[in-house]
Amino acid sequence: MFAFLMMVMIIGLATHKSGEVLQLGRTIEQERLVLFAEAGLNEMLAAVKVAANDRRTTLGRAFFEFWKTPPGLPTVVFRADLPASQLPVANALAAEQLGGRAEISGQVKVVILDRIPGPRPSYTGYVELISQARSRELPEIKVKERREVKIADLSYPFLDKYALFVKSFCRTLNNPNRRLIIQGIPPSDPNLYSFVYLGNRSYPPCPEFPQGAKSTETPPVLLDIAFKDDHRLLGSFYRPAPFQMTNPEFVQASRDNLFYVIPPVPFNTIANSFAKPADFVRTPELISFYQSIIRVSQPYADDEGSLGYLVLKDYQRAGGDPGRSEVFKSLVTTLVSKWQYQYGYSDFDSVAGDSGRTFVSKPPFCGILDYFLYYSQANPQKVIGGKMPLLFGPNRDTPVFVEGPVRLRFFKIAFCDEVKLTFDLYGSNSMQLPFPTLPLRFEEQPRTFAGKPCTPQVDERTKVLMSEAIDVLSINHLFFGVGRTMTPKPTTGRGPIEGHDVFPAFDESLRSVAHVYPTAEEFVRDRLKTIQGERMLDLDGVALILSCGRSPLDLTSVSRYRGKGRIVIREGNCILGSLAPLDQRLDSLGISLMFGNFLVRGAGDDVIIHASLAATTCFSDNSSPDPSAESGLHCGGKNVTIHGNLVVDNLFELKSLPEGGRLTIVHDPNLYLPEYPVRVSIGEAKSLVAVDYAQ
Repeated sequence: MFAFLMMVMIIGLATHKSGEVLQLGRTIEQERLVLFAEAGLNEMLAAVKVAANDRRTTLGRAFFEFWKTPPGLPTVVFRADLPASQLPVANALAAEQLGGRAEISGQVKVVILDRIPGPRPSYTGYVELISQARSRELPEIKVKERREVKIADLSYPFLDKYALFVKSFCRTLNNPNRRLIIQGIPPSDPNLYSFVYLGNRSYPPCPEFPQGAKSTETPPVLLDIAFKDDHRLLGSFYRPAPFQMTNPEFVQASRDNLFYVIPPVPFNTIANSFAKPADFVRTPELISFYQSIIRVSQPYADDEGSLGYLVLKDYQRAGGDPGRSEVFKSLVTTLVSKWQYQYGYSDFDSVAGDSGRTFVSKPPFCGILDYFLYYSQANPQKVIGGKMPLLFGPNRDTPVFVEGPVRLRFFKIAFCDEVKLTFDLYGSNSMQLPFPTLPLRFEEQPRTFAGKPCTPQVDERTKVLMSEAIDVLSINHLFFGVGRTMTPKPTTGRGPIEGHDVFPAFDESLRSVAHVYPTAEEFVRDRLKTIQGERMLDLDGVALILSCGRSPLDLTSVSRYRGKGRIVIREGNCILGSLAPLDQRLDSLGISLMFGNFLVRGAGDDVIIHASLAATTCFSDNSSPDPSAESGLHCGGKNVTIHGNLVVDNLFELKSLPEGGRLTIVHDPNLYLPEYPVRVSIGEAKSLVAVDYAQ
């Protein structure tokens, strides 16, 4: 009996041991299948990352169609079964290890769960990958994982319409030696054109505008037309000619300095607008001429029959006041009957002259100098000028709509030509004297006939006769007609807003961030890659760098980028050299600095950057920050061309350009009117992992 029991025990132990060995073998085989299934997952993940942003693929088209007409959420935007033939790498590994006894297939599903508000909405969801491993000897094994999907619309319709957006006043916009050039989108559609905003924040306080940009009246941004260069913009107003004057020396002096001249107008046709002699007694040249008559008459004070005697008697009766003098009144009456009024339009470049030599130093044309004398005290910004930026392209033929308190400026030179006059005194007595050309001087407040309104007007443009700056015209008259007035504030679909309160969207849209980096160094390690043998920037949606304060983001080690993306730097600078897309049709880059500057470096004198660049800081009071804390672009002594657009707080007087340098902005049509400004990013971290060992 005991022997029988021992035999049963031995047989049981042997059977148990062989079962253990069999189970262990099956477990090892299953784990090997799991590895092959995970290889299938990796292969699917790589394929999904490539296909998601390629509209030539089924998955890429699915994302595109969803973006065009998004349905209600949540929704499945893509589902597909992948047979073994579509996972060649994983199946090759399985065949090598198991001798063809296993097959790897898969499933892909993309689900969109949530909409992220923004200028254009973005979306989040997940991609679910299931890899199935089958073996003839073992049950099927499924490995499932999920990763976050972010569909980031990288466009910003409001800001993308601007080729240039500058918040703060730039004193040197008209600097002829450091030029700002804008090339707007091609004018293929009259209703589509680029925008430029030039703000006046930080306008220096002065007697004319005591509180700067916050004054009751808005300080203007004046752009000086340069008629020799900008004649295409002037249209029918470009009629260069010299003045028609008695003295040929003055005719020659005015030649090549005027772009529009009216023919002489008889003064007596407009003389009824003025009171005689009250509106003339404060004209210095008239008083000086009258006083010269008195001086010439002094030797004849005792000669009762002489003309001089009569002049001095009139002087005594008037108590020395020209306004009560019959002689002065006769002088004015005679001049009014003989004067020929004339004006022409010139520009700052001609008025300033070359090396101090200017035609307005000639007496007939010097009336405009009173404008500069007055504003040298009242508002020194108006004394600074030159040649306006090339806002309409190098050929001045591309429409650009300009927002901000921006006005054209040119100068009216006005005078009454010299005459030889004879004026009657008493009875048959008369006097003949030549009266020189009278410059009609600028007057801030009307003091003489030159500064007072005339009725009827000489023409529709001439309300007063004096020399003056013509600085009330909107620059948009040039391309959009006289009905288009100045637009002092940026315009949105909800109406105008303050230019200083415009910022790229850094609120809810940051939920579409695909990658977060504490420092620039970590960004560089992860996103600068060697692709096809070339070191380049690899873009994948929105990347947020928290701080570049200690070490700026330096991208000068690469010259090209791949993919679509926007880099947002919360704090710190970005160093740029020439940078271009690998494929201009498919790749795009935007860089936004929340508190920092773009610093241009690199080899050569010219740097070309293909990107949308924004550097603008939010202050506690955006209407009046410290200019030293503002953000912008420092050109580093190089000519810089940006293919994209530029949004900055400040141009810093364009001081960082070289002498004779250029900052050129070519507004990218693919930025302004993008066909598909979307990047689909697949998360690096797994949000779910599951292994199903089928029984």
